[in-house]
Amino acid sequence: MDEYLAHFRVLENALADCEHLLLHFRGPVCDLSVTAVTGRLRDLLAGQGVPLPQAARAASDPYALLRFILAACPRLAARAEAEICQQEVLAAAAARPSPGIRTLLHGPASVSIIGDVCPAAIKGYLARLYPHQMGRVRLIIGRPGADPALLEPTPIPILQAAQLLGVPPAACAVVASTPDGIRTARQAGVRAIGYAGTAAARDQLTAAGAGASTASMTEFAGAAYSTELRRRRGRGRGPGR
Repeated sequence: MDEYLAHFRVLENALADCEHLLLHFRGPVCDLSVTAVTGRLRDLLAGQGVPLPQAARAASDPYALLRFILAACPRLAARAEAEICQQEVLAAAAARPSPGIRTLLHGPASVSIIGDVCPAAIKGYLARLYPHQMGRVRLIIGRPGADPALLEPTPIPILQAAQLLGVPPAACAVVASTPDGIRTARQAGVRAIGYAGTAAARDQLTAAGAGASTASMTEFAGAAYSTELRRRRGRGRGPGR
């Protein structure tokens, strides 16, 4: 119990002075699988007679293939973007939530969702599972289209979120499940919280620069709830009280 409380305190401390939470869609919010997208993009390239370099043939990440298409075959950019969006929306319709997300959305913390998938997939997912909580999501910032400069890993969505929320990046905390997600959070100047189910994966996130990590979004929701309430009580007292 003492070890758990110590870990919980680390989470609370990492969230101290953070006014807004930015959750990566894949991982912290749901278990979205995009493996089918990779095959569809390879089929698109094969149908157009585009030879794939070895790195692209071996890539399991569809966003690496999309980046290759945007750089090497810009004439296919619109078709590739439409194909990947369609598959993401289908995948989001079957994605399972990360336990604890509903609790987090019901809590007092300010929550936004960012990610490398198209906004339609994120919105469709939320409308399916959390229709009554969608209004509590401050921002949804997904992949803005066929622009290689805006594909992850990049701090641009985080910086855009901070600007739209009207706060400096340091007032935000990002929750990510990949080392790239943690590194871009640090690059943007925000707090970085790792989310992963295994100790080995959490160690990787820590090595990438995560200030704290969790295996449970339920635990994270509890830490966010207590931290936000403490912050509000502190504002209510005001100076000299």
